[in-house]
Amino acid sequence: MNRTVKTLSLLAAVSLMLWLAGCSGNQAAKPRESETSSSQPSATAQESSSSSDAGDWKRKKFDPPVTISTAFAIRDLDKLRNGDTYEDNPLTRWYRDNLGIQTKYQWLLTDQGDALNQKIRLAMASGEKLPDLLPISDNVLLNELIESGQIMAIDESFEKYASPRTKEAYAKNPDVWMAVTKDGKKWGLPTISDGNIGDTIMWIRQDWLDSVNLQAPQTMEQFEALLEAFKQKYPDKVPLALSGKALQPLAGYMGDAQFVFGGTQPYIWDKGEGGKLRYGSVQPGFKDGLAKLKLWFEKGYLGKEFATHDEQKAASLFTSGEAGIIFGPGWMGAWPLEDTAKNVPGAVVKPYELPSGVDGTVGRIGTKLVYITYVFRKDFEHMDALFQYYDVSMGVLLEDPDSPFAAGQGEGYDYVMVDGKPSWDVPDGAIDLRYTMATVGNTPPGMIEGPNIYERVIAGKRDTIYEQKLAFSSTPLFLEGMLVSLKQLDKARRDMFIGAPVKTMVSKWPLLTQMESEVTIGYIYGKLTDAELDQFIQDWLSKGGQQITDEVNEWYASVQ
Repeated sequence: MNRTVKTLSLLAAVSLMLWLAGCSGNQAAKPRESETSSSQPSATAQESSSSSDAGDWKRKKFDPPVTISTAFAIRDLDKLRNGDTYEDNPLTRWYRDNLGIQTKYQWLLTDQGDALNQKIRLAMASGEKLPDLLPISDNVLLNELIESGQIMAIDESFEKYASPRTKEAYAKNPDVWMAVTKDGKKWGLPTISDGNIGDTIMWIRQDWLDSVNLQAPQTMEQFEALLEAFKQKYPDKVPLALSGKALQPLAGYMGDAQFVFGGTQPYIWDKGEGGKLRYGSVQPGFKDGLAKLKLWFEKGYLGKEFATHDEQKAASLFTSGEAGIIFGPGWMGAWPLEDTAKNVPGAVVKPYELPSGVDGTVGRIGTKLVYITYVFRKDFEHMDALFQYYDVSMGVLLEDPDSPFAAGQGEGYDYVMVDGKPSWDVPDGAIDLRYTMATVGNTPPGMIEGPNIYERVIAGKRDTIYEQKLAFSSTPLFLEGMLVSLKQLDKARRDMFIGAPVKTMVSKWPLLTQMESEVTIGYIYGKLTDAELDQFIQDWLSKGGQQITDEVNEWYASVQ
């Protein structure tokens, strides 16, 4: 097996998760009355027309072909081979030859931060015609597009053209529609995420754990005992690697402390009593969690400079052998935690489920409900073709054995054929083809029954092409981490406010967020008293927080 190829393939998957984790997940829309949710069907297809009756839905090829224009932000990792182009490669050719759908990149941009968003705003301001389809990860921009009248609602199109399995996926994950619902209409097609992207788990140096003769902790009391044991056994090390250098300290994508807060997670809006949304950082559990972290800081369980450590610095403490525990997503088993054994001879790393927090319950901030929303130009006429395209992308995520992309995205890119069978040992290294105009995102929760693919592969199953591909491209530590992450999906508290900023947020939220960050770090470092922490909660409410809470709940009621 080519280890370099395997590593490149796995890192490509991790880079996608990192990119998603960095996307703005709050999409929303302001109501408009002028747009309707209808769209006209495309040119004549070779088979019968689509129907809202699920039994009549069929895959078809459009003749003459239809062209769908979109935009694409190019990354350094995006490479092409064999004379292929962005519009003519294995992915785009399949859709053209089998569905009669041609891809046109109206805009090709360098992926530098906000480049696509800036281009969209310039086009709206200048009157330039938008592409037929646009991926949006900025909730403010989505709101601007709706206000501009340049995109359309998709309610009727979804009901008329979406495939049965597409409808089922959204029926089982209805909360994602909140990201695009306004005035009773759906202004885009939201992707569906799962816990694989960002849901945190516990990573422990197993050799340290064995050396102190303890088991992995399941409760807060057991966790504190482990911290003390590590401190006594390794006095020159840090028991817990923590990242505090972020706008939301303690909740970075690596090195977080979410589990401490249990059932009331800071930084998010989750359901409280009466079904209304509440902001976690001003609930009693927030103070209790900070008090526990303050105690750990005083006892030396945390690094003295953790407030200056970003996510990668926190991870480097663990991978260099300077820390015994770190919290982060399951994919950390591929990067960067696999480096621990390379850097520290004899080091063994194991993933574990989260222990309970200060309130006796297990909790973590869940992966965002939606990372990307696809919006469609007002006069776009090919929604029937779009949903044909979308169904194909759904098939891969559902492990459809008949998917044309079961082996990979393109022969010669992420797989090669050897003796009539796919091999993922690509001689020149695997390349991730991202030239798909629209994809569901992750495997929609609730759509695959029985053991998940990580569990099957760990158990040695290699029956399907999907199992074979994952087994080849993944390290054991990655698979174990992903499996552990999926075991506690029901413990995740997902942020239920996924709309555009409410009115008072626009002017007040930056100050409130700054206050929250300063109080979090200041209290843990012992620079603030209990009374000052209590005062923060009162100040938060009086300086706009209560009004924001009221407005957020007005939004929430409007999208139910």
